[in-house]
Amino acid sequence: MQVSITTTKTILASVISATLLSGCYWDDPEKAAKHVSNKIDRKAVVEHLVELEGRASATSDGASVTRAAGTDGYQYSVEYIVETMREHNYDVRTQEFDFRAWEELAGTSLNVAGVELVSVRNAAEGEQADFAAMSYSGSGEVNAPAVFITPDFRFDAPDYDSTDGCEASDFDGLDVTGKVAVIQRGGCSFNDKVVNAQGAGAQGVIVFNQGNDEGRTDVVNGTLGSDSGATIPAFGARFDLGKQWYDASQTGDVNVILNINVQDEMVVTQNIIAETKGGDANQIVMLGAHLDSVPEGPGINDNGSGTAGLLEYAVTLADLNAPVKNKVRFAWWAAEEAGLVGSEYYTTELFGPLYTQAEQEILAQFELEDPSQFTPEQQELVEARYNELNKVKLYLNFDMIGSPNYIFGVMDGDLSDTKDSPDNAYTGDFQPPYGTSHIESKFNDFFNKKKEATVPQALSKRSDYAGFADWGVAFGGLFTGAEKAKSAEEADLFGGDTGVAYDVCYHKACDDLNNISQKALYVNTQSLAYVTTFYAFSQPIFPEQQAEPKAMARSLSVNVEPVDKLRIGEKLKAADSVSDHDHFHGDFDQDRE
Repeated sequence: MQVSITTTKTILASVISATLLSGCYWDDPEKAAKHVSNKIDRKAVVEHLVELEGRASATSDGASVTRAAGTDGYQYSVEYIVETMREHNYDVRTQEFDFRAWEELAGTSLNVAGVELVSVRNAAEGEQADFAAMSYSGSGEVNAPAVFITPDFRFDAPDYDSTDGCEASDFDGLDVTGKVAVIQRGGCSFNDKVVNAQGAGAQGVIVFNQGNDEGRTDVVNGTLGSDSGATIPAFGARFDLGKQWYDASQTGDVNVILNINVQDEMVVTQNIIAETKGGDANQIVMLGAHLDSVPEGPGINDNGSGTAGLLEYAVTLADLNAPVKNKVRFAWWAAEEAGLVGSEYYTTELFGPLYTQAEQEILAQFELEDPSQFTPEQQELVEARYNELNKVKLYLNFDMIGSPNYIFGVMDGDLSDTKDSPDNAYTGDFQPPYGTSHIESKFNDFFNKKKEATVPQALSKRSDYAGFADWGVAFGGLFTGAEKAKSAEEADLFGGDTGVAYDVCYHKACDDLNNISQKALYVNTQSLAYVTTFYAFSQPIFPEQQAEPKAMARSLSVNVEPVDKLRIGEKLKAADSVSDHDHFHGDFDQDRE
């Protein structure tokens, strides 16, 4: 075929123009981030949600559909993600692990002091719920008096005690045997409280909300965690009910009648891990969202929204043939709703051996026999070596990014705004890993450019970033709100309804396609695309980093990417005590998302 000179010039001009344009986009992290973010297709993100709801399977009672881990609906969701990612030329694998699948069956009831209470599961639209079954509660029928442990309602007192039921000694001197222990939230995990009560002879437990903050008054809708040893029924309730029952108990017995039936079995489920073929494999930028729903519903906001946002970003990145400088790794986690099981399994399996290797190398270097012999300076060398070995340099988490009565929440990476929040799970001297505050600033940069307000979010450990934070990896993410009510100030900033939950269908069957703010979903997907792409094209990952890890390790500089050493050590010990198919998760005094 003959080609004219004019045609040849036109083709060359187009190639040169495209090359210049490509260079303009990809040579600058900010420009690359803006370009990819602007290419997010609002309609396509919603179409992923349509697909996810269509793949949900019937619940055991036939009243709804679900995508909970261990169900057909979850497996169909896995197939959709895997197929889509492979079609767009990503390297994809699944990571299987054993999982304890728990489901509350029909018929749960709670009657206290002669009043039949309303469960979260059965509350009608607009009706205030009174209680919820704790995930991984045991089964049983109980008719027994209530016994209060050590509640404290003196919230402003200097000696206020927020650790009701956290120690076995809290039950000393109390007649708990055969009764229902009623315990105030706070200070430790729900599981600790329930197991301690069980050890003291209780037949059942009700944990009522703490009441020390506006955000801790509604129904406690929590989990004991999939590794719980509790076998007795465990419920959560509103603060005002707990206080009312306690006051009544001062003048006479308060009787409790409860019933719950559950299905509890071991199954195999999968995380999905996918990554770009290109990019520096020693500098991995990772982002994730949990794929599972609660058993009660299809989980379209929680967490189809985060799932869809990740997937559409991956599709957009592939369609643009973005030449990422750092490898981008995507994760869709299983069994988050059971206590962060999938992400904890992944982080333990990946980071535990790396930390062990770092310890062994420093032990050999100084001819020591045991890590307990490390000096503080040698421990710094271990941390520096671990950071060299660990190729995952940051993790971004997206869990519930389309709540109908939304806020734009950004994780408070430096704890400057939420250190004293009751939702902050990282108390004491914890310092977020190096780079975490920079991630927060990049998310806020995006929203500032969009002229959108943001609300700093406490580091509550309610979602899958917890495992990364505990292993010293910089982290960040977005959240549009769950069961808490929107304040008047937030309504002024974002619109919506004051005094109404951010997501009125949180953990309910109605968390379907009608339970999404398409605006919040779209803007947050653009935001995750912007921030992830910025880091995918940034070398070094965090611009303020001045030295290479090796140089910092040699000089024992305090600027070595700091990690929470005590927490990593605790993780390592826990990892040593579990088998290849086991898992564990950190304690948390929070409701599950």
